[in-house]
Amino acid sequence: MDRRRFLGGLVGAGIGSAAVAAGVTKVGPLGGDSAAETTAAARRRSRIPNVALRTHENREVWFYDDLVKDKTVLINFMFTACEDECPLQTANLTQVQKLLGDRVGRDIFFYSISLDPEHDTPEVLANYARAFEVKPGWLFLTGEQADIERLRRSFGLVDPDPVVDADKEQHIGMCWHGIEPLERWSSCPTMTKPDAMARYISWAEPKGERPSSARGDGYRV
Repeated sequence: MDRRRFLGGLVGAGIGSAAVAAGVTKVGPLGGDSAAETTAAARRRSRIPNVALRTHENREVWFYDDLVKDKTVLINFMFTACEDECPLQTANLTQVQKLLGDRVGRDIFFYSISLDPEHDTPEVLANYARAFEVKPGWLFLTGEQADIERLRRSFGLVDPDPVVDADKEQHIGMCWHGIEPLERWSSCPTMTKPDAMARYISWAEPKGERPSSARGDGYRV
């Protein structure tokens, strides 16, 4: 698990919007001719797989069309049978949700995608969400294994060692924050301090104000 923590920090230090683009180019465009793909809307759509998923509320959704398009989102991958990092990460994100308050579900949407969809049915995910007292605006998602894998790879959460990559216990503990209409994406370790993560999200927004070092309100994660 120390290795996973190291990988999370390493990836968090090195990836940004360029890495998102690099990850999703492996998936390829979702359709349309080359002329259409030159438009901003088609480019945005081509970067994120529009796969069918099911929420912990047992509602079918399309990942891009229903959950990501035109929204500000926070996305992580987890699975409920994980007994080490995932519960800690989920608990950490609940603190982020509390800090953001009623903006979650209105301006910002949280999505946790299960890496173990065969076990993590909507009912299992619903119980997990209740256990962590998750509030509205945060969905736990399951679906077909191939679609989950496609999503994971589209966000670049891939270990170069195929043996490690196939072991979900070793999944990289990162979360992605994106303002989809602006094509503005960033990532950080899911165990980043909650107040820091909330500030990252605010800074990325169109009118987000970054702290000034002259005011002495900078901080370190």
